[in-house]
Amino acid sequence: MKKKIAIALTTILWTATAAIASAAYVGNVQSMKFHVQGCRWEQKMNESNRAYFNSRDEAVSSGYVPCKVCRP
Repeated sequence: MKKKIAIALTTILWTATAAIASAAYVGNVQSMKFHVQGCRWEQKMNESNRAYFNSRDEAVSSGYVPCKVCRP
């Protein structure tokens, strides 16, 4: 039983990691700004404040504004 749970958790973490890695933009739920991955402000962001987007249009339609530093 423990082995099945470990396998399930590993699968969930792998899937979540793959989704994050494929996201082109990262939004901050506190500031409502979005950044390209690698922006200096994106790198300082707490994990709990992150929202991931696959496109610029997706971020903008969710109410986020572009970062003035990285200009996504």
